[in-house]
Amino acid sequence: MSDWVTDYYADVDALRLEPFVARHAQDAVVVFGNQPPTVGIAAIHDAFEGFWAMIGGMRHEVHHRWDENDGATAILEVTTHYTTKGGTHVPLPCVSILDRDTEGKVTSLRIHIDLAPLFAAMAQEAQPVS
Repeated sequence: MSDWVTDYYADVDALRLEPFVARHAQDAVVVFGNQPPTVGIAAIHDAFEGFWAMIGGMRHEVHHRWDENDGATAILEVTTHYTTKGGTHVPLPCVSILDRDTEGKVTSLRIHIDLAPLFAAMAQEAQPVS
């Protein structure tokens, strides 16, 4: 059975930028790891376009999900399985909190993750082979 959260993450895992961005309210706020908040749909588009261009792919393995506020808030504990452009698999623990408005648009996304292992794997791949 499909619902707003599984549909949302289906777009994320397929790296479908335009449908993903369209799921957000115009004034949505995204906080990704330790980065400053990204505010507004245009900024969200640009931020995710840039990040997704750096990776080969990703997949979210959901371990737990809690729905609050009559379904307007979802809290997910996941392992995000990143694949680098060079094919390295980097699984990272993550907790995300999503809020949506009465129209079903995401107003807030907070992604609590440490991307350092992913960036280390990408840096390792960028090293010249001798």
